[in-house]
Amino acid sequence: MNMEVVKLLRLPGQKEMSSGHWSRFFTDRVRSCLMLILMDAISFSLAAFLAILVRVLFHDGWRFELYPQVIPVMMVSMVFYGLGGLYPAFGLSEVTELKKLVTSTSVVVLAFAAMSFWVRNAEDYSRLTLSLTWIFSLLLLPAGRELARSLGRHLGMWGEAVAIVGSGSQSEWALEFFLRNSTLGFMPTSIIDFSEKDRVTLTNHGVQVLASEDVRLSKNLARLSGADTALIIVSDVPYDFVNYLADHQQAGFKQLILIPNLEQISSYGVNAFDFGGVLGLEVRHNLLDIGQQTLKRLMDIVLVVVGGLLISPLLGLVYLILKLELKDDVFFRHTRVGMGGQEFSAWKFRTMVADADIKLKEYLEQNPEARVEWDATHKLKNDPRVIWFGRFLRRYSIDELPQLWNVLKGEMSLIGPRPIVAEEIHHYGNRFDPYTWVRPGITGLWQISGRSNTTYEERVSLDEYYVRNWSIWLDIYIFSRTIAIVLQRRGAY
Repeated sequence: MNMEVVKLLRLPGQKEMSSGHWSRFFTDRVRSCLMLILMDAISFSLAAFLAILVRVLFHDGWRFELYPQVIPVMMVSMVFYGLGGLYPAFGLSEVTELKKLVTSTSVVVLAFAAMSFWVRNAEDYSRLTLSLTWIFSLLLLPAGRELARSLGRHLGMWGEAVAIVGSGSQSEWALEFFLRNSTLGFMPTSIIDFSEKDRVTLTNHGVQVLASEDVRLSKNLARLSGADTALIIVSDVPYDFVNYLADHQQAGFKQLILIPNLEQISSYGVNAFDFGGVLGLEVRHNLLDIGQQTLKRLMDIVLVVVGGLLISPLLGLVYLILKLELKDDVFFRHTRVGMGGQEFSAWKFRTMVADADIKLKEYLEQNPEARVEWDATHKLKNDPRVIWFGRFLRRYSIDELPQLWNVLKGEMSLIGPRPIVAEEIHHYGNRFDPYTWVRPGITGLWQISGRSNTTYEERVSLDEYYVRNWSIWLDIYIFSRTIAIVLQRRGAY
């Protein structure tokens, strides 16, 4: 694209946006903000209610006067949420949102607790109510926001219109990505296609496709595309056009987001630096840092020891039932590939009959459809080898609890990539090397992203994403989501 095209775009009237155009932009954002603000207020109120209810359980009696103590904490916290970009939080990952919610709420609660001592009125505040409200709010706020976004999408009240500026298959890939990840709040309404060959032909989902010729004739590109935000795939768009939009923003867009590479939309541990106006990107993998590895290992040990003691009655009950049912070994060991490519024996509760391999072979020979399913995923929805109690254990992932021993030994982590067998290595290709950087986990992104309902390629991509983007907050997010997913029995068989 030459400067002539840029001149064609710079037409009279482009600088002045119509009131209707601005109204649509702010209406989408205000509506989404109000939904989240309302849900945050409801979550905080419910947290305070539960906190006071706990006091009642300790025979303290119901005290309505405790509610006003929580209101200032809620109001200040929500101000911090706004300052932290949590309203409307478009484009914000769930992990980043969780981090900001936890840190903002914790800072406000601690500040109020400290302030009550400084002004010498600590006796007027219920420390128990404040502490319990804080704990319950950390659980309810993320869940409430997810519910708000789900209802908003269902009612067509969540998100803002965006235009994807790119070419060919990359634009189609981006379209599918943002449609699948609608929680980000970016709703594609059009694709501005700069490719000279293999132009986008997708016209479903109500998305219009604009060729570069249409762009050159437009007085207002934002109005033409029906969007106020542009997602620009920099590698696909002529430099002059990107530079023009970035420098002048005279094509009507209120917000420009530059995406350097769309082979896989991911932060990949990238941090931005400002070198006197020059953009620098640092690529960092936290799990390769010895300090971060040590922290993750300490968390594993503490949680396994404490959690193991809490669930020991459950483990004993499962052991007894399986012993009566199988009249054989209750535990099953299977060789898996771990950190550094070393093999280890992963422990599970036995959920299959004794002659499982023979039964599987016979079943696959007699059922061609099952053979296709097995070859694709190495799993069967209706596995004839699984005993009745084993189906229950698998449905709630209880069969994997003996792997806590593997975590204690340092062979696995509570959260990490899926522990694979040697026969699966070829599926990973050049992504197997990152897989070996860390310990495999009992749960992970695969567990919260559909489990057995995902394709094998998706599982590999999730494993790679986890390794390259790991943080303590990502582990906290996965752990919290795992509990909900297991209880819903989604994708488990």
